[in-house]
Amino acid sequence: MDPNKERKETTGHLVPHESRRMRFRMARDDMRQDRQQQQVLSFLSSLQANFSSLVRLIESRLKYDKTKEAAFERLYQEMDELKQDQELNQLRPLYIDLILLIDRMNNIYKEKVSSGSASPEITSLLESLSHELIEILYRRGVELIVCPSPRFDPKIQQVIRVIPTSNPQEDNLVVEVVRHGFKYKDVLLRPEEVVIKKYKP
Repeated sequence: MDPNKERKETTGHLVPHESRRMRFRMARDDMRQDRQQQQVLSFLSSLQANFSSLVRLIESRLKYDKTKEAAFERLYQEMDELKQDQELNQLRPLYIDLILLIDRMNNIYKEKVSSGSASPEITSLLESLSHELIEILYRRGVELIVCPSPRFDPKIQQVIRVIPTSNPQEDNLVVEVVRHGFKYKDVLLRPEEVVIKKYKP
């Protein structure tokens, strides 16, 4: 039989042989599409797994960086504190000597004023030198202690004399500052020496 005659009948419909070929082609195309879809799905699944792995890696890295940063911060802080402690240990004797010099000048100033023998030039000079020394210390982190309350504070003050009082409201009241106290940042160099009243019924 002639193959060309097999292709079409007079009605124009496909002959059974051609129909089988068409079905085979369609099935093959469907299989190809299924394979392509499976490949795409497999690729997407692999991509998602890689992305999840990357996210976990980034999170782990960020956590590691934060831990490392915190560790470095602690290290820098400890080094800074150690440096400050070392500076204070080296400079404490000098600071104490300057504080004692200020005390000496203040005592001379008080003696001269109370005795009435001080000339205005000398008292002005002593006062000026005392203020300059306090300013020099301040620039190096040493400050005068300023008590915020008129009541005795054992953390920053030391009692050198007690005056009895019959008034309970005057108990622990500071009536006189004999010597100023000084601190270096948060470290007490010398407490403020005070006279307080103590209630005695």
